Amino acid sequence: MHLRLQHIAKWAFGALMLAFAGGAHAEGGKPWTSVQTNPLVIELFTSQGCSSCPPADIVLDQIADIPGVLGLAFHVDYWDYIGWKDPFATSVSTKRQKYYRHVLGNRYIYTPQFVIGGNASPDPSSGSLIDRDSIRAPKTQIMLKVTDAGILMPLTGDLPNAADIWVVHFDERHETEITKGENAGRELGYRHVVREIQYLGDWRGQERLVAWPEKHRFGVALMVQDRDEGTILATLVAME
Repeated sequence: MHLRLQHIAKWAFGALMLAFAGGAHAEGGKPWTSVQTNPLVIELFTSQGCSSCPPADIVLDQIADIPGVLGLAFHVDYWDYIGWKDPFATSVSTKRQKYYRHVLGNRYIYTPQFVIGGNASPDPSSGSLIDRDSIRAPKTQIMLKVTDAGILMPLTGDLPNAADIWVVHFDERHETEITKGENAGRELGYRHVVREIQYLGDWRGQERLVAWPEKHRFGVALMVQDRDEGTILATLVAME
């Protein structure tokens, strides 16, 4: 079963990479200020067209204020057909959720869904959006070194699998008046909405210097993620 899941995860990763064909390179920018190291990354897959999502959006808003936690909202596009097109939804967010479906061994994708640390997600049948006891510092941490020239990834022989380097750009907050679909007539707020995702290539434990990705939104985060298991191994984030 483990080998089968690894094979499926690689297939899902390949599908995700199709969204970045020709756009994997990120130009170097200035060093980020007020960098936070290795927060616990909690991702929410959500949609403005989903009537079950507003309570989860509120939870993410609360999570985003917890020290040591990075909450990110990935808006998916597969609910757009029911009458309201989510202005923040992207096919890339949907592909990322499909990647987690295979990594976590889920049978299907759904909203709302929280993914904690890249390798855990609450059981939707439990009736709980998220287990607050699971919000703790990640056990596996690789320390990235911040330099004027860029982000230094250390030499290590401890990686069980290839890791991938992601950069996400996100906004601080949005308020949207919904006029159609399941949430018609409501004005809803959203926190840390992911607007762009960049893939900077893989990492296999060699010493590597990554040029500073240009920061052009409220927040930017670099995440190093185990490709087969989904575990987020290291994170740097800067927010204004």
